[in-house]
Amino acid sequence: MSNEADRLVLHKCRSCNRTDRRNWSPTELPKCNHCESTMDPLEIRYKCLRCGALTWSEAGSTGHSCRKCGYRIFVKPRKEGRHKTLKAE
Repeated sequence: MSNEADRLVLHKCRSCNRTDRRNWSPTELPKCNHCESTMDPLEIRYKCLRCGALTWSEAGSTGHSCRKCGYRIFVKPRKEGRHKTLKAE
């Protein structure tokens, strides 16, 4: 099984709109080879709520199912070690 950092993700340049497949990094965004502007990922990482499996899908697409358990609700995974605190009123 390949490492998640070795995953090639489609990125789009913010200024010249060129697309290119680059290695995914959660900390830094790649730079465009043409104009040295920052590139944004066009594929988004989602996590299954039932089994916790991670999957990639294109931005704006809907109706995906988990390949492991078949569950249909996905959330964006949170950064490690962080949690959300809600007020109980």
